[in-house]
Amino acid sequence: MEEITVDRLMQLGSRHLADADPDGAIHFYNLALRKEPSVPGVHLGLGRAFSLKAVKGEKVFYVLALDALRKAAAADPSSESVQALLIAAAGKADKLGDLAVEYREKLKSDPGNEGLKKRLKYIYVISLLDREVKAPSVGYRPALFIKVCFDCILLPFSAAVIVAANVYPKARPSLMIGVSFFFCYAAYRGLLIYLSRKL
Repeated sequence: MEEITVDRLMQLGSRHLADADPDGAIHFYNLALRKEPSVPGVHLGLGRAFSLKAVKGEKVFYVLALDALRKAAAADPSSESVQALLIAAAGKADKLGDLAVEYREKLKSDPGNEGLKKRLKYIYVISLLDREVKAPSVGYRPALFIKVCFDCILLPFSAAVIVAANVYPKARPSLMIGVSFFFCYAAYRGLLIYLSRKL
């Protein structure tokens, strides 16, 4: 009996996928993968098949789709269609935040990569449109001089004034000054928390 070639297995996988038969597609794509792990398109086919199976009511398969699509994206990083499928699967698998973190890490080593910037913006758009998906925090950080002013000067000063007003009777009139400065610091911290969640 003649052995089925990888190309034939890929064709059979694609046929089952077109017929909305994810189990058959997964079977043939896995056979192709066993024969030739680096065959082009097999991970993309598996990602599509797992996504189709997940749509039919088995959401756990979105995680498998995500894994396959990651490999497809690694094999063809410039493919916008693969990246769109990857982001969609990450959203369905509740892994959109993790994917955004991964993109930001890659952007650190390649700050001029417009493709990564575009994908991050796309993730934020999805997170705003889908209430079930939370936008991942970008971790807003204030400038150094602001941190020094508030954390190293304002907070210690307000705490020292409040302590002095409670320990030394002559310093009691300055209690409100210390409390006012402390509330300014508390407002600053609250603003940082708000910005870290919004931006």
